[in-house]
Order: sequence, then structure tokens, then C-alpha cells
Amino acid sequence: MSGSAETAVLAGGCFWIMQQLLRDCDGVISTRVGWTGGENDNPTEENNSGHAEAVEVAFDPERISYRDLLEFFFQIHRADLGEGLVGSSYRSEIFCTSEEQRKVAEETIRDVDASGHWPGKVVTKISEAGRFWEAEAEDQDYFERYPHGCAPPFPRHGVEAANR
Repeated sequence: MSGSAETAVLAGGCFWIMQQLLRDCDGVISTRVGWTGGENDNPTEENNSGHAEAVEVAFDPERISYRDLLEFFFQIHRADLGEGLVGSSYRSEIFCTSEEQRKVAEETIRDVDASGHWPGKVVTKISEAGRFWEAEAEDQDYFERYPHGCAPPFPRHGVEAANR
């Protein structure tokens, strides 16, 4: 590690899934899930007025650039699905910790749009990072602790209820 870790704060859907996918990128030092970008203090699943589920990523910029981290971020969630469709908690948003991060985020969004990677235009917001409220312990590292995930909200065709 270079000793000059940087922080990225990314929101792109369920923070359990985002954390699991981001944690294994070469150069990622640590991740934690939480809430940011909303109106109330100490947000929770039940009370998160305007907050997004987000992942705070500490990374080594000598092993993975912010640009490379964002390119991966845009591959692992539907950045073309707006808040009206996915909800405020699951919106796509980049919370920048510096002006340089903002510039890189703007460039990356332009390039993702130009690539045609998603069927629609990228709707990811870019905001200044504010307070990151760490989620409760049971939300941290969820898929490390429960590798089979959570039960699906609806029964799967052909799967017995006891096996879900």
C-alpha cells in the first residue's frame, strides 16, 4: 500500500450488493456501508429521509485510480434507472470528496454515455460528500457473513418453500 489512501463514496442500489462487488477490486483497502445525502441525522432503514444507501470505499490510488473505480461502479449497477423508478434510497449518486473527484466523475459519466453501455442516458447525480452515517453492524459485510444471501421476496418457480 502506498500510504496515501483516498476515499470514494458511491451509491448504486442495495449497499449489501455494492459492498460485496467493490470490496474485491484490486486496490480497495476497506469498505463500509451506510447512509448519506439525506436530511436526517442517524438514518436507519425505517427512517432515512432522502438518504441513499452508499458504500464508503478506502482505496490505494497507486493500485486503482478513482477513474478505474468509477468505471467498475458503472458496470455493476444500472446507472440509467432514475430515482423515480428505483427510489431515493437506491438512487445512483457519486459523493465527491474533492474537486478533482468531481471532474473525474463528470468525465466518466460523459464517457459512459458515449459508450452506449446502458440503454438509457446515465442519471447518476454528482454531489459533494457530506456526513457518512455508518449502518448498523448487522448490515456490514452482509454477504461475507451470509454467502447465500437473503430469501427472495417471492417464491421461485419449482423451488420448495422449505428450500428457500
